[in-house]
Amino acid sequence: MSVVRILFVVIVAYVCSAQTVIGDELLIDDFESDSYGEWTISGDAFGAQPARGALANQMPVSGFRGQRLINTFLGGDATTGTATSPPFTIGRRHLAFLIGGGARQDSVGIELLVDGKSVRVASGAESEELQWSSWDVGEFAGRRARVRIYDRATGGWGHLLVDHLVQTDDPPKRFDLDYQLARYRQSADYLREPLRPQYHFSPEINWMNDPNGLVFHDGEYHLFYQYNPAGNSWGHMSWGHAVSADLTHWEHLPLAIPEADGIMAFSGCCVVDHHNSSGFGRGDQPAMVAIYTGHGHGKQVQNLAYSNDNGRTWTKYAGNPVLDIDNPDFRDPKVFWHQPSDRWVMVVSLANEKVVVFYASKDLKDWSELSRFGPAGVAQKSNWECPDLFELPVEGGGGKSLWVLEVDMGSGSVAGGSGGEYFVGHFDGTRFTATQDARWVDFGRDFYAPVSWSDIPQSDGRRIWIGWFNNWQTCLVPTSPWRSCMSVPRTLSLRKTPGRDDLGRDDSGEYVLVQRPVKELQRLRVHSRSIETHAATWPPVAVTKPGELTDRVFELETTLKPGTARSVGLRIRTGDDEFTEVGYDREPGAVYVDRRKSGNVAFHQAFAGRHEAPARVLDGEVSLRLLVDRSSIEVFINDGEAVISDRIFPSGQQPTIEVFAGDESAQITATTLHVLNSIWHPSVN
Repeated sequence: MSVVRILFVVIVAYVCSAQTVIGDELLIDDFESDSYGEWTISGDAFGAQPARGALANQMPVSGFRGQRLINTFLGGDATTGTATSPPFTIGRRHLAFLIGGGARQDSVGIELLVDGKSVRVASGAESEELQWSSWDVGEFAGRRARVRIYDRATGGWGHLLVDHLVQTDDPPKRFDLDYQLARYRQSADYLREPLRPQYHFSPEINWMNDPNGLVFHDGEYHLFYQYNPAGNSWGHMSWGHAVSADLTHWEHLPLAIPEADGIMAFSGCCVVDHHNSSGFGRGDQPAMVAIYTGHGHGKQVQNLAYSNDNGRTWTKYAGNPVLDIDNPDFRDPKVFWHQPSDRWVMVVSLANEKVVVFYASKDLKDWSELSRFGPAGVAQKSNWECPDLFELPVEGGGGKSLWVLEVDMGSGSVAGGSGGEYFVGHFDGTRFTATQDARWVDFGRDFYAPVSWSDIPQSDGRRIWIGWFNNWQTCLVPTSPWRSCMSVPRTLSLRKTPGRDDLGRDDSGEYVLVQRPVKELQRLRVHSRSIETHAATWPPVAVTKPGELTDRVFELETTLKPGTARSVGLRIRTGDDEFTEVGYDREPGAVYVDRRKSGNVAFHQAFAGRHEAPARVLDGEVSLRLLVDRSSIEVFINDGEAVISDRIFPSGQQPTIEVFAGDESAQITATTLHVLNSIWHPSVN
């Protein structure tokens, strides 16, 4: 036996005596114990034992193996400390691990120590989703080493997530999006999963959040969105992309603007530069220009990218960033051409200050500040982000229009968690002035960061937006291999409400934002029929036959006449003790969605709930339009005066509709059921 072979056997024997051998791998630690064992812990960031996922006030944590991991968010980002492993011998070519959290290696990270010297370092990607990373350590074969996890940071993203340290000769490969997409598209489940929305847009695979860059160009509605190409929770933010000719059927396109060089592509907008003010156009073909937030290296800046092929490929502007105020929470620009002042106007958020800032530019490259708005509106919100500003007509106003400023909050919304508020007022090209108090955009838990399409032709004349159909507090919904969907596109207008309704309640006569599903959605109606609902009583009575509805993909139009009854409404039943209830309560005069028994509500303690929207009783009636998909419900009240948007996750796929009333004075009338087709597989119904 050669000396080299003897040495190898000795090394392996020594390694195996100190580490767990799993197949061809040597496990250093998987942190599944209720203590750190022989690790040396200092400071207060690690606590007495590995964490069971997310800690207090932390976003959801995912991507770790088993039940525990190292998480230095104990007490928030301000805590610090180190964790140093017992010594081990390097016996494989690679050392691999799962890692997430902060990205600044000078203050937070994991390092390999050989002979007491740091020889390899890694950190997270400012994401709470752990991803595989590895070091090539072949040059240190047979040498003794330690791993040290350090957290010296005290500001934003000042924490680290680590799990499953293992030595291996075959390190886990980084996520290959094209490979995963190709494999999924060949599967029998492609866009057919039981909880997959059938007429709401969703990504094929992986995580999606805010809609971005909505623009109409050359016959296509473009929908960009925050996307993680590497996993099914937030992280590695890039711009996903889809297009539609009718706002209903969507074509998935390749990634548009990826994360690169440690800079994530956060939210932003897109415009068509018809006058080539930026110089990015070619001949008489205007460029599409994306204005988005670059997030990385401890701050957020505003960047440009442009496309000369209808958004299929993008070039990042060499002069980026075009707006940098050296601030870590400066994001989500919305840009539009303001014709009266003959310039581009941007509204962008100083999120932690709860202020939006207005800028102007002639060429989309050089920006000067105009004014600021806020703090204003709801006092209890955690931040302000994803603003939009646009002019809307007043219904029946004889051509009158007013401006609407919409801004979103990560927590503190009307139904709990994230949501949006809007202000009605005037914009003179420089400054926005609100003329009434803030109002809620949506009264459900699951409508966030709506943004409106730019460049819709004047011949159409509509202002249309779409929102993320989710809530940051409960965002890790129980779906796979995708997570999240969008609301249906909604047409917007303003309505002046009278001072009092039928019950004598003062409604202050303010302007309210009216949201209606776009008319194109009606093309999905497969068949329609009237439902006899006059005999509403208690207990609830079924008005559809078992098996009549073969899927949870339908629309229901109805009118509630409360009379003197305490409540009246309907249930979408999907099991023996499983239903979603929609109704009107006389006190406090509100329409509600109750999803406490809607199906899977246990995946997050804050998910189950009952969400109310104030509703006027007009001529004794409250009109409702319900859009029900496999894992969602949207309720439009009184022709769009208020909306409740909620996700639901039923176990049954063949619902039965029931109606109920508190007493005989209440009625449910003019009920029409529309069965809808799938936008992905039209034969589904």
